[in-house]
Amino acid sequence: MIKLNPLLADYDTVLLDMDGVITSEEIYWETAALTVWEFLNSHLYYGTDTIDPAAMAEEVKELRAQVFLNDAVIKNVKNHGLNNNWDLAWFVIGCALVYKTRDFHEIARHLDALFSDNPCPFTALSAKMQQVLGMKEEDSAHLGSFWKSVQLCFQEWFVGSELFPQYWNHSVIQPGKTGLSFREEPLVDREPLLELLRVLGKEKRLGIGTGRPRIEAITPLKCWGVIDAFCEDAIVTYQEIVKTQKSLQGVMPNLVLNKPHPYMFLKGVFGEQYTDLQLINEEYPKAPCKKTLVIGDAACDLFAAKRAGCDFLAVLTGVAGENARSFFEQENADFILHNILELLAS
Repeated sequence: MIKLNPLLADYDTVLLDMDGVITSEEIYWETAALTVWEFLNSHLYYGTDTIDPAAMAEEVKELRAQVFLNDAVIKNVKNHGLNNNWDLAWFVIGCALVYKTRDFHEIARHLDALFSDNPCPFTALSAKMQQVLGMKEEDSAHLGSFWKSVQLCFQEWFVGSELFPQYWNHSVIQPGKTGLSFREEPLVDREPLLELLRVLGKEKRLGIGTGRPRIEAITPLKCWGVIDAFCEDAIVTYQEIVKTQKSLQGVMPNLVLNKPHPYMFLKGVFGEQYTDLQLINEEYPKAPCKKTLVIGDAACDLFAAKRAGCDFLAVLTGVAGENARSFFEQENADFILHNILELLAS
């Protein structure tokens, strides 16, 4: 019989980030790299070339190494709390356009300064796009029309040209993309992972807090036959974030609920017991949070969990690997494991 690691005995709820914990971010980083490359080179965006999507997909690992400097850019932005690959692509493209360069080393230097010198890099980049590129505020803003065009390009690459209109209610801009999502596999060995998730689902309230769109969060769980292990109202995704931000726009116009904001994990703890406004205003009992363990691989996961009053377990399967240990130790993660499979009793 499968048994759980004794450290889980103190918790009623377990909330997982997906990428870097049970799914790999490799495909998302590759998709972000293709998005950046297309935006800067295709005549359909800000370049002059006619691109070949099939050839680009075959060369994606080389393009990713070039665009993100062998993942140094990814590690840098993650260390500053950014954990959304749409935002990653938006920042890189925005810096390239603002500073009029296609030199990715130069772009990385500007990106580092943007994150280091500004309390809100989203607002800072938006302001620079207005000043240098003449964009209107509604176009340059985070989640504005330019950001959405980056998002749509990203999703074309991820789900493919055929399925893109069905999932995103938008016509295809660049045909010929087969979809990188069909390559997705679990981050760790499949069978023990699925056994772990099933046992967790029987013994705990099991949920997810992810920046993925809902369809991309639940599809692999359905394909692997473990979706029933998760509580429906504890699966919190990009869609829930956007819905809540829009519903509260009248009273909180600048509200951003992406991690490291604690909303995603609070929603996972309480489900529909409290309104979104009550969760944001901390009008809820703190005891259930103390009985919740959040499992993540990145700084924003830790910060969101701590702000929610939950304990945090770090896994070293994110982009920084074992090198992340010192960060998690410094930030007082409650537990640090090599990977999520160590939650199975030895």
